[in-house]
Amino acid sequence: MNLTENSDRYNVFLIGNNPQEISIMESNLSKYHRMDFIADVGFDLRDSLSKVFKQKPNYILLDDCYPAVQIRRFIQRIRNNHQTEEIPIALLKSSNRHVRIDGIQDFFLKDNFTAERLFFAIRNSRKIRRTQIVLYKSYKKSRQHYQSLKDYLKKYI
Repeated sequence: MNLTENSDRYNVFLIGNNPQEISIMESNLSKYHRMDFIADVGFDLRDSLSKVFKQKPNYILLDDCYPAVQIRRFIQRIRNNHQTEEIPIALLKSSNRHVRIDGIQDFFLKDNFTAERLFFAIRNSRKIRRTQIVLYKSYKKSRQHYQSLKDYLKKYI
């Protein structure tokens, strides 16, 4: 997808529990002139998960207001589905504290969030996510190769 054309539409799914913050972000995305962002909003992780599976957005912005365990479970469910495993996910952080969550491609501070930052993050995250998938598949293949070699050597030793 060429991200510089004005005719492009990009589906972004915003998930958070504060309607005021989410509406500010959504209006920020709708005013951006370089790309037409179509923003959908979810307030509950369970309902949002079903929406993600149905709509398959191009990008997910997830608020850090939920407990880390719920966020990890949400991301794991998305990554385990073959139709949604390539969707980039960014975490909207309220502070710069460290939270270790696997499967996140990018982080945004809520105070500094702009549509332009999202535009450039989308370009970068698509490349990063594809690279992660290729590396994971080659890792699995090499593990299988190593295991078969190990089994073969055990037969003759």
